[in-house]
Amino acid sequence: MSTPVTSYTELMAGIQAQVGALGLKLTDFDDLAGFPAGLSGKVFGPAQVKRLGPEKLFDALRAAGLRLRVEVDPEQEAKMKLRIADNYNPRQANQARLNNHASTVSTQVLSRAFGHILREARKKRWAGKSKKERSEHARMIANARWKKERKRRKAGHQRRMKAREATRRDEAVSVCATTDNQDRH
Repeated sequence: MSTPVTSYTELMAGIQAQVGALGLKLTDFDDLAGFPAGLSGKVFGPAQVKRLGPEKLFDALRAAGLRLRVEVDPEQEAKMKLRIADNYNPRQANQARLNNHASTVSTQVLSRAFGHILREARKKRWAGKSKKERSEHARMIANARWKKERKRRKAGHQRRMKAREATRRDEAVSVCATTDNQDRH
């Protein structure tokens, strides 16, 4: 069974055909794939009441004894290259993008994967320190945090004062204009 699949419905039909070829009932397939009872009937049924997310999709493929292969479709690739050439500018190598990190693996993934190692390293780092050294370090961190907060508050206060001054100037100008108009009449 090596037919090209171009839509979700075709993929579900292919999995369902393989389940049929294996001679499995959908309730048995639910158990085999680790699905809740009755999910296969809703997913593979004609109405497709439910859809499989990425994880469950791969669970279904494995349970059916299938795998995916991503291949280049030459016809579709040619269409896309034409659209790209007509509608999009190529990205320059030196172009900066916001929130683009140099590493391929994000910090969150690393911290989640190596969190236990980091916790142990922190324990070892502080194990050799005295209570006074730990206290001084904590005080330094707290002071840096408060210094940053005070700076942020001061900037906000200055913005508010400038806005008030501008409002007062505008009110004074409008009062002068009103007085001038009254004097003329």
